[in-house]
Amino acid sequence: MSQAHVLPTLGAFRTLRSDVRLGVYWMLGGAMRTKIKAGGLAMKTRFTAIMIGIAMIAAGISLASPSASAASRPVVVYGVPYGHLGGNFVHPRVRPIGMLMWTGDGSAWFIIHSWRTWSSAGATGSATVHVRSCWGNCRRYKTEATTLHFYRVLWHDGRRYFSRLHFALAHKVAGLGSSTLMFCARGVPAWYYRC
Repeated sequence: MSQAHVLPTLGAFRTLRSDVRLGVYWMLGGAMRTKIKAGGLAMKTRFTAIMIGIAMIAAGISLASPSASAASRPVVVYGVPYGHLGGNFVHPRVRPIGMLMWTGDGSAWFIIHSWRTWSSAGATGSATVHVRSCWGNCRRYKTEATTLHFYRVLWHDGRRYFSRLHFALAHKVAGLGSSTLMFCARGVPAWYYRC
């Protein structure tokens, strides 16, 4: 292959090529620079092509590392204890304990007690659901033990999160039965029947 065919493909990498040469010169204490000058243009072209290849491989490896580390981080839950007006992708939590609001008017919420499992496939835990049992000026609530199951993993800004929550009740409480909630990226509440 003639130099005319090699040089145009490397033209886009002129800045990278000079940076690579300076980096190699610095790392090897100047020994490589003497060899490049002695070898002429063909040697420079081969050396530059090799260094660009090495730089591209190194860049590919460094770009792959964040996704590998992101995949090793545990899946999080957003919207706990409640949603935020600007957006709900704040305060990521792993195995949250305490309150999880899922109605905008305060008529129902969970108190999460513990987690049996937490993995990238899903999370299962125990909670108590509090449901308003009367309306108007009345503020009475009924409670019932429930099982929570987070599932359906999605990605946001390089982080995995659960986007669905199913709760299972042994029987209806104040008209509420087992149901599935979805995570809403915006608005209050962050977890609701539909967004």
